[in-house]
Amino acid sequence: MAIHLRCVEIQHQLASLLRPGAIPSEIYSSAMDGLDQEFLRNFMGFGDRRASFLGHGVGLQIDEMPVLAEGFDEPLVANMVLALEPKKGVPGVGMVGIEDTFVVTPEGGRSITGTNPGLILVQG
Repeated sequence: MAIHLRCVEIQHQLASLLRPGAIPSEIYSSAMDGLDQEFLRNFMGFGDRRASFLGHGVGLQIDEMPVLAEGFDEPLVANMVLALEPKKGVPGVGMVGIEDTFVVTPEGGRSITGTNPGLILVQG
């Protein structure tokens, strides 16, 4: 539960930075720099199988530019749509986290997929 809530906090932080003119690589760095080494272990995947981004654009294709990652320096523009998906691998459980889609606005990202950060229990 604590890991999920930390991922929700990270998503809120990221969303607050989704403003026109913001630089995706700087958003990525600010979030990653704020995470401690323990949390970074298995953050965005397991071991060496980890995603090196925290979000991506959504449009005609599901995954497209811009990407919240190193090396993506084109500024965000109003009304771009991005999925934010901070997740952490938990051994014996799988991936824990959250993914929602946001529109870039002058006030920060506005969620278009809802605001419920709750957990969904999946049982086999």
